[in-house]
Amino acid sequence: MKLASPQPLREGSSTPLRIANELAASYAQVFFAHDRVAGALVAAATFSSPRVGLAGLLGALVAAALVRVLHLNDALAARGHYGYNALLAGLALGAFLARGSALGPVVALIVFAAAVSVFAQAALESSLGSLLHLPSLTLPYVIAALLALGVAPQLAGVSLAVDLHATATLLPGPLSLVLRSLGALFFVPTELGGALVLTALVAWSRVGALLAILGALVAQALLLVVSPAAIPPSLPLVLGYNGAATAIALGGVWFVPQRSSFLLGALAVTLTAALAFAATALLGPLGLPVLILPFNGTALIVLQAMRQRTRDGAPKSVDFAPGTPEANLNYYRTRLARFGARLGVTLRLPFYGRWTVTQGVDGPHTHRGEWRHALDFEGIDKDGNRHVASGAELKDYHCYRLPVFAAAAGTVVSVRNDVPDNPPGERNAREAWGNVVLIQHGPALYSLLAHLAPGSVEVSEGQFVTAGTRVGACGNSGRSFVPHLHFHLQTTPVVGAPTCELELSDVVRQSESGAVLHRAYVPALGDIVRSVEPRDEIAALFAWPLGETRTFEILDGDDAPARRETITAGIDLLNNAHLASDGGGHLYFERTPQQFVTYDHVGPEASVLRWMYAALPRVPFEAADALRWDDVLPARHFRARSLSWLLDFVDPFLSASGQRLEFRSCREGTALVIEGTGLRGSERIDTRARLEPGKGLCAIELRVGDHVRRARRIESGTATVQTATTSSTELARMEGGA
Repeated sequence: MKLASPQPLREGSSTPLRIANELAASYAQVFFAHDRVAGALVAAATFSSPRVGLAGLLGALVAAALVRVLHLNDALAARGHYGYNALLAGLALGAFLARGSALGPVVALIVFAAAVSVFAQAALESSLGSLLHLPSLTLPYVIAALLALGVAPQLAGVSLAVDLHATATLLPGPLSLVLRSLGALFFVPTELGGALVLTALVAWSRVGALLAILGALVAQALLLVVSPAAIPPSLPLVLGYNGAATAIALGGVWFVPQRSSFLLGALAVTLTAALAFAATALLGPLGLPVLILPFNGTALIVLQAMRQRTRDGAPKSVDFAPGTPEANLNYYRTRLARFGARLGVTLRLPFYGRWTVTQGVDGPHTHRGEWRHALDFEGIDKDGNRHVASGAELKDYHCYRLPVFAAAAGTVVSVRNDVPDNPPGERNAREAWGNVVLIQHGPALYSLLAHLAPGSVEVSEGQFVTAGTRVGACGNSGRSFVPHLHFHLQTTPVVGAPTCELELSDVVRQSESGAVLHRAYVPALGDIVRSVEPRDEIAALFAWPLGETRTFEILDGDDAPARRETITAGIDLLNNAHLASDGGGHLYFERTPQQFVTYDHVGPEASVLRWMYAALPRVPFEAADALRWDDVLPARHFRARSLSWLLDFVDPFLSASGQRLEFRSCREGTALVIEGTGLRGSERIDTRARLEPGKGLCAIELRVGDHVRRARRIESGTATVQTATTSSTELARMEGGA
């Protein structure tokens, strides 16, 4: 499962507006943001020193022009990907070229540095990015700025003043130093500049703002152990803004913001401080500033070091396209709640049809000690019988020689195919596992399928298989009294090695009260389980052909004016299928042979895509009315905006939370209706989606307490329903009360 790739600032219809949005993205991109408001606030901060602000703007404009001349990636450019390093290079020269320097050479140096930053960005991405899969961060700006500052003294009429000058302060010492450090990140080391940058951080991410303050404070605290005589005047600010950038990147962007990531960010600041001292000692005598080099060194070292862990635990790396720290935390917690937390891959039942668990975890016979985490399955008929007649013959057993499938994609590492089957009631203790297929799914994750029928194995060692690939047939070989399938997970490639915890996804558990679809489940003794039994006509309702456009009439609340929203099916740069709204939102989804799953919504709250995310988070392609399932959605999607902002500050330190909804499907004529219910405190949440053959999604409704939101699909060419003030009550009546 993947998170939505970060969304660029929405492009306008004219070239000037596109460039303006690109510039705003460049200002925000410095601290990994993709927010027009944050970008505007940062730009305002830089213009608190007009000379610095103009130099930075010139650098960003040069980058925008060069991107077009070189035909670099338009989507990346729109996100400020090439502009932010050129912006920083311009800001640095605006700050460090002494007042009174000749205007011509200064402008030429800014243009030169901006151009170098663009080329350096492209070059580093093809080396750091392609070879080591590491980000280029702000290294292009550091390279370009140091190169230009090194050249500057050789030019006539140009001189340097590379210290960040102290300014008058009005606030208490620590607060003033934090603000001036944040301002110094953009070469405006004033309390006003820092306040604007902090406001931009809060607008982008409350967690990001907390991390920035933490990083700056930790950096300043480290100065207490240093002799005052050894501290150059500019070092406190250098430590402050490098520490802030380090904490943001490692505490909330590259790692999921939690207690452990905050600790990692704080500890990493100590490395940043050491690198700052070393860089000051090396560059100071040359008359060159340290810039943000310590942050880059720390980030690259820590990122590469953390990849060597054998278990991606606390802190959890962001193994999806990063968004805001809140989005990273929200997505990760939701993923755990929706898809399970024990494994890094999704494992499904390795068979089709109804089977029962005859021995579960900690089973009384062989699932003991180091082999406790294992499952034995036997196939059954509609009446729950495991065999016909007396079960004296192998062929009497319903599961005998039924196909067995790979539970997930992986590489076959071991195969045995020549152990004869035992007559029922007998066993072969010498070759305990019988015929087996062992598949590697990850660095330390293997699945074992044992007791297969002789001669039935259809895969070979070294072969790559996908989930659902047929690997053999159920048998009675090895230490097996009756035909059954043994399944377990282990961490080494030795057949029969000690087991590890397991978890299966999308398991349907049958009972007298009906069928329940479990997102993540460990079957227990006596459970009757099966996979989803998909129907083509249900799957067809969720077909979203690439490029297809659908328009919806939307009413957000009683007596709200009607409006239209058009969504288009597409694929992003990371190959994620998504629905894009003309209102700027994106809903990421996957359509497997068994079900439709939505993963993440990015964009406006009042969008049909957000309502789809709530009403159709997961839909199995099964026609059974008795099937029930539940899902967990981000709690923040159901919070008031003001409450959401307040909770953002403390969410990383709280236990995971989410909004649980229970779903069922039913038929209304030829239409399929998906209904969901849940509770948010004392408020009831109800969702309803209606899909019709040949049309797909036709109507959707979301009720949270007394607030009702509705949307209905409009056929191409259909006029807007009545007037722009059509009420939700009228729309409901036109939809037949849906």
